Amino acid sequence: MVDEGRRGIFASLSSAFKGEKRESQTPIRPPYNSDPALFLRLCPECIDKPCAGVCEEEIIEIEQDGTPKLSFSNRGCTFCDACLEACEAGVLSDKTINSINVEVQIDVLKCMAWHQSICSSCKDPCLEDAISFLGLFRPEIVSDRCTGCGWCIHVCPSNAINIVSS
Repeated sequence: MVDEGRRGIFASLSSAFKGEKRESQTPIRPPYNSDPALFLRLCPECIDKPCAGVCEEEIIEIEQDGTPKLSFSNRGCTFCDACLEACEAGVLSDKTINSINVEVQIDVLKCMAWHQSICSSCKDPCLEDAISFLGLFRPEIVSDRCTGCGWCIHVCPSNAINIVSS
């Protein structure tokens, strides 16, 4: 019988070869919120969904349950405050929260730089300098600098950056 650790390694290798991108099961919510329960309680009642309409980067999508989620498939969050100002229900109301409640991870099995190819696609758009390299290779996320903005995700040529809702 194969143990769970080895099974996980084989699953990661398999997904790396298939080009699969692991998505977070929990929706990634917009910033400026200190109480995640408010999304489920107040957002479905909101009729116009103004947060999605005012997003400059067009990354706020409305799920079937009427709650907003972020999609980093083409862009990232600039923390422009437009969604905060548009939210009439008060779900997005804390301007002091200038990060998104996620964990950003680099899949070393997929990352080109971890396999001795010079690539800094993820580092270039990072305004917080939250991705550090050991020399030219081996990028790592500096968690205390990362805001979870998502700008590094869509530029990665090997889909090696995963974002997981915390």
